[in-house]
Order: sequence, then structure tokens, then C-alpha cells
Amino acid sequence: MTESYDAIIVGAGVMGAAAAYHLARDGRRVLLLEQYGLGHARGSSHGPSRIIRYAYDGADYVALARAAFGMWRELEAECGDKLLTTTGGLDLAAPGVPEYDAVRATLRATGIPFEELSHAELSARFPQLRLPEGTRTIYQPDAGVLAADRCNAALIDMARRAGAVVRAGEPALRVAASGAGALAETAHATYHADRLVLSAGSWAGPLLQQVGLDLPLTLTKEQVLFFAPRDPLSYSPERFPIFIYHVAEPQPLIYAGFPTLGHAGVKLAYHGDAPVVQPGDGDDQIDQRRLAYLSGMAAALMPGLTDTLLDAVTCRYTNTPDGHFVVDRHPAHPQIVVASPCSGHGYKFAIAIGRMLADLAERGATDLPAELFRIDRPALRDPQAARAAGAPVHR
Repeated sequence: MTESYDAIIVGAGVMGAAAAYHLARDGRRVLLLEQYGLGHARGSSHGPSRIIRYAYDGADYVALARAAFGMWRELEAECGDKLLTTTGGLDLAAPGVPEYDAVRATLRATGIPFEELSHAELSARFPQLRLPEGTRTIYQPDAGVLAADRCNAALIDMARRAGAVVRAGEPALRVAASGAGALAETAHATYHADRLVLSAGSWAGPLLQQVGLDLPLTLTKEQVLFFAPRDPLSYSPERFPIFIYHVAEPQPLIYAGFPTLGHAGVKLAYHGDAPVVQPGDGDDQIDQRRLAYLSGMAAALMPGLTDTLLDAVTCRYTNTPDGHFVVDRHPAHPQIVVASPCSGHGYKFAIAIGRMLADLAERGATDLPAELFRIDRPALRDPQAARAAGAPVHR
């Protein structure tokens, strides 16, 4: 069987779902293929919550965040569901951590309002946190939490309402350029389209190799923990912000914390030191060493948490050497658009990245900032040099 579309999207994680949403609303005939069930837990998009914030170390990310905030609000109005909850956000760091200075400089340069809090002000305003004397603090009031699973479902639902065809449990076995268009072959059919968007997340590497792209991607298994607080109300989104804690020693790490929104406990994670895995690796076992490390950090940072671990779950990051995304057209086959990988910090921008992907597929260019995400940038051509220089930790 053969079917034809204006655009085929492979991968129904949040990036692929967002691309389908925009393309279908633009009036394109869209097919969205997903190898597993919708909302599955094998990739990077599942779970109850993700951070959204302006506090970044580069103006392009702030511009992309501006677009994303507006688009998430538009999606909320369309679907009638609460997707984004404002909590305010903290960036915390010891003196001398360069990421903190970069975030502060970028917020100033882009006109995003923020406060710098003294240690006493931080303790008075957010007594749930216990930080060392001298900790520097940025508070940005617009930050918040996206309800990730509901965002995914809303994007797919609204794409369907706009006419997109969504086929779950149907993996793309082969993708290829075909004349001026492209094709995706599954066990059920061969689909043809004018444009092909590859948004396969953890499976991006093998899929891109089919179209002649061998990108230096590293897949890691991450984990997040949910701790029971002694006083749940003190960690509600009305009283407790999201936070990012930047640590430079002994290696660059960041810790992320969430209020009790969409889950019973306080959600905590840290980024760095994660094991490397392979696409399709079904191992979802919790790493006991990393669990113990984060549990110790949780006890030190938030004495209001109990040692009761309510849940521990894993997800995947698909990482580039410089930590920036890949959002671009194929250099030899411009009818093929590559979506992400996002190195563990893309979810907040997903609805705007979906717009970028739609723009690139429809007219080969986008008005959103995309220069950082080019497929021909030096870090992807010389990954060893990029890693040696030290990839910035973006979250």
C-alpha cells in the first residue's frame, strides 16, 4: 500500500508532535509515525513536569523562550487544559561559577526582569532551601512548570483536529530521499511525501545514518527522584519555585528542583555523570550510586524533605558535543528536516521548535533563531575539539 502526504514526521515525542501540530494547522496533509504507543516512557518527552524559563546563557535561547511561552499559552486556550503553571524560578550558584554570570548578563541584555537576592533574602523568602553562605541567587518571576504528558497529548490532539493522521505502534523501518520528495517505509505501507521531518529522539542516530548523516550523538540514561515533604503545602507551586543550582566542582553539574505539581513529591534531578546507553536499550533500572548521591544532596539542600522516596524514573538524553540542538535541513536533501536532538534541555522550547521545523519544511527558512542549531556547525564536524573545550551545561 502507498499513501502520499505533504509531510511525514517520524517520532511523536514532543518535538515531532509540535511539528505535526503546526504543519496541520497550516493546512498541510500530515502523517505522524510513532514506533511505540503515544506517550510511551522509553524516550525523553514523558513525565508529569518540565521546567520552562527565560534564565539562559544566550540571547537566542531567550528569544526562543519568548516565542515558546506565547505558543504554549495559545495551545492552552485551544485545548482548554492547564498546561503551564507559573511558579517563579531561581538560579543558584557559588561565587565564581561562570554559568551564573552568563545567565545574569543575558537577562540584562535581553530586558528580562529579575532580582538578585542576598543569602538572607533567599532564606527569608524561600526557607525550604538551605544553601551555603555566599550563594548567589537570581529570581525570575515568569519561570514555571509545563505539564509534560498533558502538553504532548494536547499537541497530538490538536494536530488530529487539524487533519493530521497519527499512527502509533508503526515504526519507520526505512527512510530515504525520493526524487524531490522522501519516503518512509513501515511494515504496513510505504508513505511518500514532499517533506520528511526526522524527530526520532533516542533513535535519531541510526535513522539519520539511513539518509547519509552520521552525527556525533551520545545517548545517556538519566533519572529523576520524587521525595515526600514533611509539609506538602510548603512545596506547593504557590510557595515553592522551580530552581536550578549550578555547581562547578568537582565537575560542572546542575541540580533541578520542582514543586509538588502533577506529582505527590518534590521532583529532583541532576545533570551530568549519567551512563551512556544505546538506542532501544530497555534498561530502566535505577542507578543506586546516582540515587544515593542525589538523595544526599536533597537532604543537604532541603531539610524539609523526608527520606521517603516516592518514585524514581528514568528518561533519555540525546546529547550533542556542544549541548546545542540540531534543527536544520539535510545538507544534501533539503526536503528532509532534522529535528533536535536536544541534549536534555529542549522541552520548554518544543512548541517553538515545532514552528521552526514547519517553517524549514515549508519554505526552507525560519524567522526564529536557528543559527546555533545548524547541522554544519564546527562542534558537529569536530566533536573531539568541542568536548575538549567543555560543553556548556544548558538546562
